[in-house]
Amino acid sequence: MTAMPQAWNPPPPPQRWGAGRVIALVVGILILLPALGLTLAGGLLLWADGPGRNDDGFLYSASDTFSTSGYAITSASIDLSEGADWLPVSSALGTAKIQVTGANGADVFAGIARVADTTGYLGSVDRTIVTDLGSGSAPAIRTGAGAPATPPAEQDFWAAQTSGSGTQTLTWRPSAGNWTLVVMNTDGSAGVSVAARLGATVPALGGLAWGVFIVGLGLLVIAVVVIVLAVRRRPRPAPYGPAPYGAAPYGTASYGTAEYGSPPYWTPPAPVDRNTAADARLETPSPAPPRQPPTP
Repeated sequence: MTAMPQAWNPPPPPQRWGAGRVIALVVGILILLPALGLTLAGGLLLWADGPGRNDDGFLYSASDTFSTSGYAITSASIDLSEGADWLPVSSALGTAKIQVTGANGADVFAGIARVADTTGYLGSVDRTIVTDLGSGSAPAIRTGAGAPATPPAEQDFWAAQTSGSGTQTLTWRPSAGNWTLVVMNTDGSAGVSVAARLGATVPALGGLAWGVFIVGLGLLVIAVVVIVLAVRRRPRPAPYGPAPYGAAPYGTASYGTAEYGSPPYWTPPAPVDRNTAADARLETPSPAPPRQPPTP
C-alpha cells in the first residue's frame, strides 16, 4: 500500500518594520531620555530633603576657603526677585545661614546688606568679589584700591551681621531685592582669610522634589509602553490548508528545526493498469447474451 504524501505549506514571510513602528520606537526613546533624567533628579532632591539635611534642618554647601590680601571679601550681587504671588522668596528659600571661621583664630565680621549700601561703603576699597559661592573653587575678581573709612560693625545698614573669633553664624531671612554678603576682619584691616559655608532650610524643596519625581516617573511609564508596543511581535497569520501530519503549528517552532521537521518529499502516484483496475472493470460493458431462435 502506497503511503499518502503529506501536503507541505511554506512558512509565512518574515514581518518587516513599517514606518509606524519605527516612528513609535523613536518617539519612545526621545521620551525615555528626559524621563530618566527627571526621575533621577527627583530622587536626588528627595534624598536632599530627607537624609541630606543637617541635624538643625538646614541644607549646607561644602565648606570653601576664601582669602585676599585686600580689605574685604564680598559676593556678587544676589538678586532675589519677587517671584510668583503663591511662592514668595521667603517661602522658597526659608531661612539662610552663613558660617565663617577666621584663619588662625582671627576675629572676623560677616554681614549682608543691599548692594546700594555696600557700594557706598566699599565702592573704592581694595577687595575680592567671589562670583560663584558654594562651587568648591570659586572664581574671584580683584578690584578697588585703598582701605575702608571705618570698621564694618560701625555701619548701620546691615540687614544681618555677626562678628568675633571662632566660627561665626549669620542667620538671615531672605527677602526680595539685590543683596551682597561681606566678610572682613573685625577691625577692617587687610589680609582676610576664612573658611565659609552656606545653608538654607528651603521649605519648598519637598514639594518640588515630589513634583519632579512624579512627572519623570509618568514619562518613564509612557516611554516604556510605547517602546514595548513598537518592538512587540505581532502574531503570524495561520497558513492556508492543514498543517503536515506530526508537524508543530506555525508560531510554536522555527522552520527547519528538529521540532518542526523538514518538508516532506512529494511522491507521484504509481501508474495504474486500466485493464485490471477496479474502475476499468466497472466501466467495461458485459457481452450481450446470445439470441435464441423463435419457438415454432
